[in-house]
Parts: sequence; C-alpha cells; structure tokens
Amino acid sequence: MIDTIFVPRGPEERAVRRALARAGAPHRVVATGIGPLAAALAVGDALAGPTMGHALVVGLCGLLSPAFFVGETLVYGEIVSATEATVTIDRGFASVVARALGHAQSGIRALGVADVVTSGSQKLDLGRRFDAQAVDMESLPLVRLLARAGVTVAVARIGSDAAGDDLPDLHMALDGSGGLDSFALALAMLRRPVAGARLARNGTRALAALEAMIGELVAA
Repeated sequence: MIDTIFVPRGPEERAVRRALARAGAPHRVVATGIGPLAAALAVGDALAGPTMGHALVVGLCGLLSPAFFVGETLVYGEIVSATEATVTIDRGFASVVARALGHAQSGIRALGVADVVTSGSQKLDLGRRFDAQAVDMESLPLVRLLARAGVTVAVARIGSDAAGDDLPDLHMALDGSGGLDSFALALAMLRRPVAGARLARNGTRALAALEAMIGELVAA
C-alpha cells in the first residue's frame, strides 16, 4: 500500500534506504531537509514527480512523556501546534501501519514545532501543556500539505531522546536550508559532553530501530 516514504536526509535517510535495499523493496524515498520549511519544500518537489497514493512519514522524534522510551515506535494519531489547527491522521491508514508493526504505540498525539527542543524540563512542560507524547519539526507540514493534495498519509516515528533528557544546544548546527552542519554539531556535543554522549548513544539505538521498523513494514 505504501508507495512513498518521506524521511529527513542524513542518518535517518540512510537507515531507511538500507532497510529497503536489504528487502529489495521498490518504494520511492523522498528525503526532506530538517525543519518545517524544508519539509514543505520537499512536498512541492515530490508532488511534481510520480503520482502518490499512500505516503508514510518516518524518522526520529523527541519524547514528551516519560511513559515512552528511546527506540520505541510511535504511530501518530494527530499532530497539534501552538500556532496551527490540529491535523488528524487518516485513521484507516494509521491502523494498517500500526497492525504491521505489532510492537508500535498507536494513537500518539504529537506536537509540531518550528525549532529543536533541547531542554528536558521544556519537553516535559510541552508534554503537559499540549497533552502530547512526541515532538518533531517535519511531520505537521508534511501531513498537512500531502493530505491537501489528496495523498493518504501516516506517520511512524522512533523516539530518540527521553522526555527528561537535556540535549546539546543544536540550534547553531542547523543551517538555513534544512541541513545539519557536522562541525557545528560536533562542537555542540563537545560543549556538553554528558548530553552529547547520551545523544550519540540514543541516536544509534533509535536509528537501528528505524531501520528495523522499515524492514518490518515492507515485509508485511
């Protein structure tokens, strides 16, 4: 059923492509930049290409609830925002994805943001304020724009940092085009070595879970 997979470029894209190559799966992969603007631009480019029927948005996400753990698969039910109307995910397609991933947590209420959330206390506060369990920057514009174009969309993300975990200050590592500056990222991690080591460890675990999730989906 899934014909197109949207994923942030970089390590997440590579994990998806490895899983698809291993399975010999023909799915189209659309790599987006990081952040809502870059994600919106990717939709425009994708819609100019082959026709899409069912698209899956995947990648990593931050956790806003201590009830969920790093490496867990979350299938979104809706996405809320401080500035935009709530977007409801297609329930039928989300159910199909969740059933294919028997271990996934479904019906997740996610928060769409315009900037990375690096403070553990802020993540916990956002979770309480919006009654949300996960946060990411790309899913909201992807779902909104794809659905508006008549594409059926579901979102399955992997938790990459726990609700109370502080992250390195990643703001300067993001460039204006939705890319990640590797030197700035390394510097940010060195400035906060404990948080940086935890991010690297959790990121490796989450990427492995993302690769396994894609393999499970295409084999279903």
